Amino acid sequence: MKKLTYILLLILCISLFFACKTKKPDSVSQSESTSSAVEHVHDFAKIIEKKPTCSKEGNIEYFYCKKCKKYYLDDLGSQEITAEQTKVAKSAHDGEFVAGTPPTCSLAGVKDHFKCKACGNTFADEECTQYLVGENLNISPLNHDLCYVAEIPVSDTENGQKAHWKCNDCNTLFLDESAQITTKFDDLIIYSLMKIPDFIVDVPSGVDPIVLQLTDTQIIDGSQTPPSSSEGDRITYAPELIPNYCYDYLTEIIQETKPHLILITGDLIYGKYDDNGTLWQAFISFMESFKIPWAPVFGNHENESAKGSDWQSQQLENAYYCMFKQRQLTGNGNYSVAIRQDGQLKRIFYMLDSNGCSDMSAASRANGHTTGMVGFGDDQIKWYTNQITFLKELSPTTKISFAYHIQQAVFADAYSKYGFDQSKKYQDIFIDYLQNKANGDFGYIGRQMKTPWDVDNKVFNSMKELGVDSIFVGHEHCNSASVVYEGVRLQYGQKSSAYDRYNCADATGKISATFLYEIGNKTPIVGGSVVVLSKNDGAIKDAYIYYCENAGQNVDFGNYYG
Repeated sequence: MKKLTYILLLILCISLFFACKTKKPDSVSQSESTSSAVEHVHDFAKIIEKKPTCSKEGNIEYFYCKKCKKYYLDDLGSQEITAEQTKVAKSAHDGEFVAGTPPTCSLAGVKDHFKCKACGNTFADEECTQYLVGENLNISPLNHDLCYVAEIPVSDTENGQKAHWKCNDCNTLFLDESAQITTKFDDLIIYSLMKIPDFIVDVPSGVDPIVLQLTDTQIIDGSQTPPSSSEGDRITYAPELIPNYCYDYLTEIIQETKPHLILITGDLIYGKYDDNGTLWQAFISFMESFKIPWAPVFGNHENESAKGSDWQSQQLENAYYCMFKQRQLTGNGNYSVAIRQDGQLKRIFYMLDSNGCSDMSAASRANGHTTGMVGFGDDQIKWYTNQITFLKELSPTTKISFAYHIQQAVFADAYSKYGFDQSKKYQDIFIDYLQNKANGDFGYIGRQMKTPWDVDNKVFNSMKELGVDSIFVGHEHCNSASVVYEGVRLQYGQKSSAYDRYNCADATGKISATFLYEIGNKTPIVGGSVVVLSKNDGAIKDAYIYYCENAGQNVDFGNYYG
């Protein structure tokens, strides 16, 4: 019996033991039990291989799971790697030896160094481990080797020079011995009065100097017409007809007015009809034949010639009676001509290029200062401002005039008192026949102004401050008016040939614009503007238009305007 009881207790213990091993814990919920049975699905992003450079790390191709945020070599997720294992170290620099340059007094030097062909960084060693930048790479400039240049006193006929220092190595000029204040040769000049103008015209004592303004002759050579021109152009503007349309008129004007100085305010020729330069040379020869000083400025058409503005300028400079100087300023020309009488500079004309050639040739553009911009460059303004400032210090009574091609906007303001309206293309204002004509005003206005510049009058006002009392322009073939405005005479020259657009008159005296091939039985109006200076002080004593005998002189404009 005891033995049976023992066996039953043993069986019960074994049953309880196995019952404890198979029972689930109470803390595990049904949902957790279900989810643990679902396998994780990766959400891979493929990262492409990126080669390393000497400045940036690269990486191998790998897969990144956005869910578990782990890295793998394959898209099956069978080969897990670390983030560090995805990286590829930077490559070595590819250094190339660069020889240094020694310093000078004007330039810093550079040390010998190695430059990486890939990233461009500079290093001191061939292995490219020691960076060289800024002060570590550059060598400071040397001190200037200065010598003192003593002042050269000015004389009556020769310019002087201010004292200064010059570096024997780099030739830089300084105002101080410590070489801190640089200067230019032109700024060191102490001007002699008679050296301020580039050219001087001596007028005999006891006579009133006469200045003749010609403008916009704009000669066309039909034998050089551009491919786009018509056969009619080649016939109308045949070169053998140039005397009829221009030279005969100029001969009459010059012989009748007997000027001491001739100003030509631009567009001497039509440049695109003179690619071989013969027209330019012929015009120069013609003007030289009078043996009278003549001073031209460039308009907006000369620069179209394939010969180029430098070549044209050189021909002018070579001519004996021509007063022209090519400066390295904006445009071409820029010089001054003085009237001297009884040893005194009575008046100086500043001859400027107002630029504005929109169709310049490649040869003209090549000199670097021919420009299509309309108006003066800052360097032109600085040049004449300095010149006139010196002049006024030495000779306060010398009168100042300007001559150039394209008018400023202030001309519209001046002519508005006679009804001029810049918003209207065509005008018909003959000042000579107006009842409100002011004393000294004259001429005709037929068109609105093309390409006016200095619209805020800044340049004009600065000219007034310099003492300018007259401005002579061309450009507007159908305008020849001369008006005194705010103490300054603003004058369009009378067109001096029958080329391109010009004025003509019908039987009643009414003026209108035309071209050679349209004129019919109308009379051309061609001439020059004459300015008479006082022999006493160089002031403008009189001004008027000379009309050629068969081109306006015999027209009774009063039939229409009077």
